Amino acid sequence: MKYTGFLPALVSVFDNASQVFAGTVLPGATFALNGQSNGKFAGNDINLFVIGIWNASIKTSCGLDFDPATRYGLFMIVSATSKNGGTLCCSSNGSAGGSPDIAGCPANIDVAPTANCGATVTWTPPIATSCDLQSFTSTHQPGSVFPIGSTKVIYTAKDGNGKSSTCNFNVTVRDRTGPTLVNALADVTVSTDATCKAAATWPAPAFVDECTVSSVTSSHTSGSIFPLGNTVVTYTAKDNSGNTSTFRFSVVVKDQTAPVASRCPTEVVVKAKGGCRARVSWDAPLFVDDCSAVTVTASHNPGSDFPVGETEVIYSAKDKSNNTTVCKFNVVVQNETPPVFSRCPEDITRVTSTGTGETAVEWRPPSVRADCGMPSVVASHKPGDLFLPGTTTVRYTATDISGNVSTCSFQVTVKWEDSSLDIIQLVTPDGNGTNDWWLIGNIEKYATNKVVVVDQFGSVVYSATGYDNDKHVWNGENKKGELVPTGTYFYTISLQAGPSVVEKTGFIEVVR
Repeated sequence: MKYTGFLPALVSVFDNASQVFAGTVLPGATFALNGQSNGKFAGNDINLFVIGIWNASIKTSCGLDFDPATRYGLFMIVSATSKNGGTLCCSSNGSAGGSPDIAGCPANIDVAPTANCGATVTWTPPIATSCDLQSFTSTHQPGSVFPIGSTKVIYTAKDGNGKSSTCNFNVTVRDRTGPTLVNALADVTVSTDATCKAAATWPAPAFVDECTVSSVTSSHTSGSIFPLGNTVVTYTAKDNSGNTSTFRFSVVVKDQTAPVASRCPTEVVVKAKGGCRARVSWDAPLFVDDCSAVTVTASHNPGSDFPVGETEVIYSAKDKSNNTTVCKFNVVVQNETPPVFSRCPEDITRVTSTGTGETAVEWRPPSVRADCGMPSVVASHKPGDLFLPGTTTVRYTATDISGNVSTCSFQVTVKWEDSSLDIIQLVTPDGNGTNDWWLIGNIEKYATNKVVVVDQFGSVVYSATGYDNDKHVWNGENKKGELVPTGTYFYTISLQAGPSVVEKTGFIEVVR
């Protein structure tokens, strides 16, 4: 017996003798009813109560046929057997009370494909009941794989008398998802050619789908020519179910070529007309670009006024993509009047008697002026420089900003002083303070000198370098520190006078 109420309830069942069942039954639950101890129900019917309230009465005699699907109040008979076995409620001629009953027939099922363009679908099978159920078959079983589209699933129940019932529902595998892109479509950047366009290529995209990709279309193909700027390329993929997917990327064509300059002037040289300036003209350069108009700026324009000297002129041309080309050249304004020197020194002569002959020479530098700007002056020598014996040309060179050159020159001559010595020819080393030493006047002018004194036999009695009448001076002694005898002695004096050596010879008397 099956309880078909909506809420749990206390169910009580009585035949004509006593209570045959009592208990709380849940909605849809089944329970069994048994007769008395002899296996039979007392009387011809049983009465069913819900929460103590009578709900239905069911005949227990086989004298009346019944359909097992028939409801009795909140109850229905699921199955029954007689005391002696076999189906219950069957007439003497064997006919059943009705067709088999099928309960729990699934509703229509709608799923998406999972793989291989199909889907594995499961459901809870229905239940068939009958007085004489012989077979319960189905066209498909739970867990079967269904193809794309709608498939009817049919359950068929047959009893022993050839009566049948069916339960059917539809399993629909519906592809609602469009194809998927396998490889990413990245933006493509290319540079323009001379036509201000560019050909762009990219790898062909690949698409996958649970079923089959039926077609792929695109707004552009790889290798197409694209204009300057940003163009969106669109690919559309369609599967066999008509689902579409759209994928996009951009082809960016950039102008990376700077404008081309022609007729860029070389150096422009003009002469100043006065006032150290000049008005200068030239043919302005031309600029062209493949893709856009060009904006040109210039540091100077033809006919501008320029000062004497060198001035750089710069033209800058920029296209709409900010590519820039520069044309540069120099405007040179020359002054034709060279600088003028004043107070150029006269020739200078100096006399020297030093050992090397180098002599410091002073003079007053000349003055110089130019019509335009301060000229640069280079001097071969400066006042106070040391000059060697001989004649040296001192030259001042002035160059103005136009490259004009003037010079001022004079000669510096250094002469050797005559090598005259004041030689005392008598030495009286007696300690009286007169002629005790051999004094040689002016020898201190020659730092490099050598004095040698020999006797009449040629033997050296005295020799010294750097003779200076002070630390180095002969007092009449020989090498042993003994006074030489009275007599005549001979001397040789060597003097270094510039590059040459001058020798002085003579005799000296020593008196004791």
